[in-house]
Amino acid sequence: MIDALSLLHGLPFLVGVGYLTYLFLWRCFLSQLTKLPGPKLAALTYWYECYYGTLYPPMSRQNQDLSEYADIVQPAQYAFKIKRLHSEYGPVVRIGPNDVSISDLDFIDTIYAPGPGHRRDKNAKHSRSLGISSSIGGSITHELHRNRREALNPFFSPQRIHRLDPDLASKAAQVENIFADARESGQVLNLSDIYFAFCNDVVHKYCFGSDPNLLGNLHLASARRNNVFSVLGSVKIMFHFNWIRKLLQRLPGGGTGAHGMMIFRRRIRAQIDEVLARDPFSDEEPSIFTHLRDSTELPAAEKSAKRLEDEAVLMTMAGTYSPMLSLMVAHYHLLSRSDIMAKLRTELGGARGPVMPRTAAELERLPYLSAIAQEAHRLTFGLTGRNTRVCPDEPILYNDKERGQTYTFPPGTSLSVSTLVIHTDESLFPDPWTFDPDRWVPSTSASDATDMRRRRSMLSFMRGPRVCIGRHLANAEIAVLLAVMARWDMELFKTDQDDVEFKHDYHVMCPKLGSKGVRVEVKDRWNA
Repeated sequence: MIDALSLLHGLPFLVGVGYLTYLFLWRCFLSQLTKLPGPKLAALTYWYECYYGTLYPPMSRQNQDLSEYADIVQPAQYAFKIKRLHSEYGPVVRIGPNDVSISDLDFIDTIYAPGPGHRRDKNAKHSRSLGISSSIGGSITHELHRNRREALNPFFSPQRIHRLDPDLASKAAQVENIFADARESGQVLNLSDIYFAFCNDVVHKYCFGSDPNLLGNLHLASARRNNVFSVLGSVKIMFHFNWIRKLLQRLPGGGTGAHGMMIFRRRIRAQIDEVLARDPFSDEEPSIFTHLRDSTELPAAEKSAKRLEDEAVLMTMAGTYSPMLSLMVAHYHLLSRSDIMAKLRTELGGARGPVMPRTAAELERLPYLSAIAQEAHRLTFGLTGRNTRVCPDEPILYNDKERGQTYTFPPGTSLSVSTLVIHTDESLFPDPWTFDPDRWVPSTSASDATDMRRRRSMLSFMRGPRVCIGRHLANAEIAVLLAVMARWDMELFKTDQDDVEFKHDYHVMCPKLGSKGVRVEVKDRWNA
């Protein structure tokens, strides 16, 4: 009896040891991925990714100089680690027990845009890390994503975005007024806050039909920008330790990242509740979420408050923060490189007078302005975290030309391409960390083939059925504000390249920790 009880008490330990032994044998020796190049520790455990991707100083220290910790803690560095692994192992690297990174430009479409009849789902673990699984971005299966996206597509066509020209012009005029006031007062401006406010005002009105006017309250804009950053700062932890999300939210203070998300979600939920409380079909000009509410094609479950809340969280966060980053990068380099600013001003024809002498679509057709926007997108890298795809029902073959080998990825393998690796490929972008819009001007391209290959490499908005739905809106916003930037002489204030360069991967590009953003002193309105 005693022996039986002793054996029973030891059973959990034996089961645990047996399970770990099975994982070790499967991941290191029996899996079809064992022949792939890559570090053995990464193949064995996700703790490898956790070490490089998660460790970071407390978010409460974001506004402090963290250089003293640089040799001890290297937070959110997994994107850079993957780049080094590709340098060591080649175009195919096994970076996790079931995860493969590929750096071959010719294989991108196989992963993200394989064509009809080839399904690509998302990795469930990656999709849940932001806690918005009911959004289009969190939709795991191809079919669910397609159905949700079809309901939103009418609002994001180029033609529909052109109807926002009056709103963009009005907001651009507010930005001009802020610049003019700062010129008179001598106040130092934080462009990061201004561009956050601009993008948030535009996307918020488009989503809900109301303008929060953050451009009229830049202190609030700064607080909300920091709030969104704290949310992004928690993404890596939630990827590996998703179970702690609800626990943190129940604690006083909740942990900075979780508390930040809670504040953000409450604000969004209030907007959704207000939309749902309006009478159906009562809006003269439907917003995105009144359109979803009134849709007769969506089932009731797809119009629930929680579902719409998830969609709104993604749409407002991505529609604000991502274009803000591109605007920060573009304006910094316009101010630090007088030759680039001079070319832009020449192309705009010394535009003065009205706030927006051209529509966004006309501005986007200007070759050099478009090249500046494209280069800013390149150096903000889109989604810097691994944007995985899973083929659920068929194996995928990859021919490694460097080694003369063919690898088979079984169904269910998580495949990804790093935007950092592709956007800094020196064969496509010589001196890749230099901001050089001339890369995108066709007349200065090395050859038509090189230019085409370079353009195919751009993954800022990804590719295929899940290409960023808001890309036309983002490009319109950036085009309008590039025209505004060209009208003002400014000087950078306590800002350097580290304030706009990719240093940390918090799902999107993050510059040095402790950065206060791009700050400037407005000198005068530019005269040709």
